[in-house]
Amino acid sequence: MAGKLIVDWDGTITERDTLLMVLEEFGDWDECQRLGELLFAGKITLREEIERQFATVTAALDEVVAWVLENVRVRPGLPELAALRPIVVSSGFHELIDPVLAREGVAVELHANNVEARPDGWRPIWRDLPVCAVCGQPCKRADLPADGEVVYVGDGYSDRCAALAADRVFARRGLAAYLDEHGIAYERFDDLHEVVDGVKKAA
Repeated sequence: MAGKLIVDWDGTITERDTLLMVLEEFGDWDECQRLGELLFAGKITLREEIERQFATVTAALDEVVAWVLENVRVRPGLPELAALRPIVVSSGFHELIDPVLAREGVAVELHANNVEARPDGWRPIWRDLPVCAVCGQPCKRADLPADGEVVYVGDGYSDRCAALAADRVFARRGLAAYLDEHGIAYERFDDLHEVVDGVKKAA
């Protein structure tokens, strides 16, 4: 394809948001929901939300990874999507994403964070991103190439700023609602085959 395809991981490639699934299973879910409300109210940043949410997770990493491999499902069409050589971007952690990619037998360029799975609470190790001039936070917009057409595929809060900078957007759930609210055009998708077909038709 011409240009570059940038794809979110949680809730986009996966059927459900892996981070939320882990927090619901291993964290303080009531506190995590409260922090989510603070994020959407603009009272904390995304990184603050994730840091405080994962501080409530104290399980061993191997236990969580085993649970993730048993419970996390990817959307149909991932091998076909991978063949388009996308950049996969995530606010989540290599430690939870890499094992799922290995299980699926798929290799992609992945931009994600790491996590220190401490028994007194997990601590994110953030990748080095510049503070965005648009949203004022380190965000996925930094992953978009400066030249050529950019197709962005996402579903949630962390995808907003990058989607606004893309030439073409495939969206679902929260991202779709946000773009609707701002009158920004996008294409809906339910599985990754729809994304692949849409990208190929435009090529």
